[in-house]
Amino acid sequence: MGETTLSTDTSFNKELEPGVISNEMLTKAILEQGHKGEAGRLAQLNQLHLETVTVIRLEFQNILKIDHLWVMKNLEVLSLSFNKIDKIENLSRLPKLKELNLSFNFIEKMENLEKLENLRILSLYGNRITRVENVDKLERLVILSVGRNNINTLDGLERLRFLKDLRSLNLAENPIAQDQDKPLRLYLATLLPHLKYYEYVLIRPAERDAGKDKFQRELIDILEHERIEIIERTKAAKERDDEIRLSKSFVEHLNGHQLFESLFQGDPEGAALLSIGAEAVDLKNDYRNEAYSFTQNIYKMGLEQQEKRQAEIELYNRCIRDERKKAQLQGQTIIKNFLESYKSLYKLAKDIVGALKGRDLNSKAYNAETEKLLDELNLCKSGFNSLFEDTWHTLMGFEMQLFERTEEGNSTFENTIKEMTNEFIEMAQGQFVLLREAEINFSDALVDTVQQFVTFKAASGQADQLPDALKESLDDKDVISNMAAGMRDQHMQQIDAREDKLITRSRNWVKELCDDLQNSEIKRNRAKVLEITYFLDQHRQSFMSALDEVANKLEV
Repeated sequence: MGETTLSTDTSFNKELEPGVISNEMLTKAILEQGHKGEAGRLAQLNQLHLETVTVIRLEFQNILKIDHLWVMKNLEVLSLSFNKIDKIENLSRLPKLKELNLSFNFIEKMENLEKLENLRILSLYGNRITRVENVDKLERLVILSVGRNNINTLDGLERLRFLKDLRSLNLAENPIAQDQDKPLRLYLATLLPHLKYYEYVLIRPAERDAGKDKFQRELIDILEHERIEIIERTKAAKERDDEIRLSKSFVEHLNGHQLFESLFQGDPEGAALLSIGAEAVDLKNDYRNEAYSFTQNIYKMGLEQQEKRQAEIELYNRCIRDERKKAQLQGQTIIKNFLESYKSLYKLAKDIVGALKGRDLNSKAYNAETEKLLDELNLCKSGFNSLFEDTWHTLMGFEMQLFERTEEGNSTFENTIKEMTNEFIEMAQGQFVLLREAEINFSDALVDTVQQFVTFKAASGQADQLPDALKESLDDKDVISNMAAGMRDQHMQQIDAREDKLITRSRNWVKELCDDLQNSEIKRNRAKVLEITYFLDQHRQSFMSALDEVANKLEV
């Protein structure tokens, strides 16, 4: 369908039954509002593709609940204004959403928006909201309108300082906008230095200066509380960036001690065994250092192999570009020659048709000049048909050669990239084997150490000093071994899971990459074939239209 914009009738219908967004409602909107005429008829005949919709407006529909929009994964603009929605929900699966309008509903709280990381415009005008909150993670937000609500506190507005792209804000017709002792416009002018417009009016430098004088103390307090969070946010942002960067190498969370530390999270057996003190902690630290060396090896190999794969991809792209450029130049030469011959034949045909005007072509008694002109016209037509066929076959031949060379190149590239990925997987698996061996050695050493500790405490009459979790081992010697086995099994499961994740993501990446290349080439080839066919057909129609007058006269 391409980009589709859906909207409902914007006239309020009092008889409309209250309801929720459903597949039936969306389908009706597509059929009634999204397409007209022939497009509408075809839409009814073909399967509807809701995932292609990018803009939808369902207004004045008495909608009670936001639901069922997850089917529109490419939605960019959503308007549900003038309904009866009382809760913001079920929007987390719309990651591409850029504009959200929930004005004139019954919403009481700003919530469940944090997943909309691409949101640029948010309008909650005319609701029942009492506090600005839960929007400080929408770092791409440019316009925010929360006017005509019940906002009665300045608390929470300071969170808007984290929205560095915020340029326009509207809080008019809220209780906090009525306090003459604390002019909201001046407060926001000093609180939000990046803000340009309040209530859609440009903030002047004089207003910022006046705001700084009036709210200096409040600003100092906000800056002090903000300082620590800025550090934490900067750290979290770096971690996110590292994760994204390293995920392309399949080694995210392997650049430090993350995997090792995760082994002991939610591990009561391990915690009990380590509770004996320094000796056990020393064993854990030794294991930690070993594990770090293995994960570091995987991490470094991942980065190195990613560079190699990227170089291979760039080489492939250069080769494909060169092949396509070569085919393009060949095609341009053929098209140029075709147009030159076409113009000559077209002019000749027009001249002949002009010379035949006024002659009685239906008479069986052609004079010699008329017969000569008709013979020349037939030769001209035959010449064009030959030119058309030769050009079509030549262009299609070039395109088929390019398609076959690209397919061959894709096959070679796929084999190469698979070999490179399998090489990385095998090297990583070797490090995971060593990590498992380290886990076994640690577990065995820990069992011996804990058993010696328990034996010593029991022999020296200090059994009462044993950690509660280990006292049972005085009566059952298998307790410590069983606890260690439970710890080891849990650790092994997490190590196996991380290895499986690396392998699965690596192979899925190769498959998706190669599938995309193949699908892209098929799409390009089909588009090129259509382009060639359309170009030649247009010229054939133009040429034949010049002969229509003669052809009509020759029909008896």
